[in-house]
Amino acid sequence: MADRVSDDIPAPEIRRMELRSGPELGRTEAFEQWEAGMIDTYFPLAVAPLPAPDFHGRISHGRYGDLDVTGIGASPQQVRLTDGLIAAADDEYLLASVCVRGRGRLHLGDRTAEIRPGEMVFFGSSRKLLWEFDAAWEKTVLQVPVASLRERTGLTLDDVPLAVTLPNAGAAAVVSRFFRELVGLQERAPGAAALIGEPALDLLGSAVLLAGGRRPGRVSADALLRERVLSFMRDHRADPALSVDRIAQGCMISRRALYRIFDEFPDGPAAVLRRMRVERACDLLANTDLSVPAIVAAAGFTGERQFYRAFRTEMGTTPAAFRTGGRAPR
Repeated sequence: MADRVSDDIPAPEIRRMELRSGPELGRTEAFEQWEAGMIDTYFPLAVAPLPAPDFHGRISHGRYGDLDVTGIGASPQQVRLTDGLIAAADDEYLLASVCVRGRGRLHLGDRTAEIRPGEMVFFGSSRKLLWEFDAAWEKTVLQVPVASLRERTGLTLDDVPLAVTLPNAGAAAVVSRFFRELVGLQERAPGAAALIGEPALDLLGSAVLLAGGRRPGRVSADALLRERVLSFMRDHRADPALSVDRIAQGCMISRRALYRIFDEFPDGPAAVLRRMRVERACDLLANTDLSVPAIVAAAGFTGERQFYRAFRTEMGTTPAAFRTGGRAPR
């Protein structure tokens, strides 16, 4: 979508890195570059490869206020944080890992936590640790300075249940899905990611509080409710009959509550739904040979006229120009 969704919400700067060993890049050299990229993305780390015929790795990093959101995946490897590396870091961070593919084991002190797809685990940058990935893996990593977490939620690292696997269910599943989808969105449409990702830190705060058995405050509770509504909208966006009233009914909240949690979104929930449908249309235009009428139906639009109008509003170009790789200036 647009590179800037409003004057107040700039699109995040997205940094990407992708490496693969081969004839032009040896496995050792590729891994050295990978370790440097990991350190640049996070903080001083020691990364060691595990036996594999070749190496591949990919990073997509975006920042939303004080929160860094990274999609990362690679070949089998180990990642260590030692006393010396901890001393070399400039700041102290809380991190959360959400498994997307494969599995990982986190060793932190006398605790070991294993995460599988959809599960989440918290850890800190001031504690010695070892991550093990025995096969190809992918995860979403969230990172926030402990000082920012304390300012936003009143929590310190001692209040967070570290190295405890949070299941792919309930509120934790809502938070995990939000951040997994945010990574995908920041790669396709940074402007839309900025809009959807604005409450990201509050949502992470909700997960921390709930994992610790505490009740989220008003701000964090609103962020969690909004993500539940957004999840419902994503699941039903292909239904052309989906309306503001049906969203409120489906989420069992009032229209007033629905508009309140979207009060900083220009034009409210209807505009967010339009963006979701255009996002779906963009994906189909870029990755399928479906006809425009088929895309109109699959994305939840009532007709081609509505589709073209919404697409130009969000993308600043036509569907045909988008499909051929062109973009009109905004």
